[in-house]
Amino acid sequence: MPSARTLIGLNLCLALGVVLPAQGQAPYAPATEPQRPAGPPAVSVAPAAPAGFKLDAIAQAHLDQVLDAWEKQSGQINTFQCPFERLVYDPVFGPGQETPNTVDDGRLSYQQPDKGSFEIQKVRRWDPTQKTHVEDSVAIGEHWVCDGKSIYEYKTQQKQLVERPIPPEMQGKSIVDGPLPFLFGAEAAKLKARYWLRIDPRSPENQIRLHAMPRFQRDAANYRAVELMLDRQKMLPVAMQVHMPDGSRTVYTFKLADASVNSRVTQIWNSLFQSPRTPYGWTRIVDQQPAAQAAQPQTAPR
Repeated sequence: MPSARTLIGLNLCLALGVVLPAQGQAPYAPATEPQRPAGPPAVSVAPAAPAGFKLDAIAQAHLDQVLDAWEKQSGQINTFQCPFERLVYDPVFGPGQETPNTVDDGRLSYQQPDKGSFEIQKVRRWDPTQKTHVEDSVAIGEHWVCDGKSIYEYKTQQKQLVERPIPPEMQGKSIVDGPLPFLFGAEAAKLKARYWLRIDPRSPENQIRLHAMPRFQRDAANYRAVELMLDRQKMLPVAMQVHMPDGSRTVYTFKLADASVNSRVTQIWNSLFQSPRTPYGWTRIVDQQPAAQAAQPQTAPR
């Protein structure tokens, strides 16, 4: 299975809405407690609340209002394409907690409910001698495609195109059931069932800052916390920061000014998510995953 960070990237192209659990991985079980992210965040947010995010009546009503509005707006998105910038921070092997290892440029595309593409198009690495990030002209970033029936991963260094078929019973499902359902939102009830959530009361006028910690161990195994910034008018993500279990973190900044929402150029969209051909000289590998286990919500500890 892909690494946790690659799973996050795959989720951004909606493939995580249907990706299967790793063999032997347990379904959703309550996490022992909300875990606090390590290191200072790149996005200015309020510190983590006490275990359980116990909200007063006013804060809970505000959260419910935001989640309902987000769900309604997300339901109106049929196609979405947006360039983004990804910053990867590693406190152990990186240049420092406030300096990313890499600054990557990418593009994600989505067609409701289960088609997507996620591609890193440019990689810039930190050069300690020049004290800046320099483009790595040799590096080839991740590239994933989901056509609704299979998930395809381009492994450039190995010259492999890996196909992971999606079982029929899992096809047609959206990001709402994936490990990180924050890009286009999800059903408010399901979000509240899976996460401790709160709105940062210090959110600026044009943004809504949402802080989330997983209630279940299966989510906590992929990430410790998520901070999301929503455009208050468009109810689309401006930025997302994901804290990994190993203490590293990844920040995505979405360039909404260059985004395309509900485009009518259907021919482009249809070709974008078609099953890709195997590049010349490459090997096509079909990776059959074990059957998914049902994930029943459980009562979170209080």
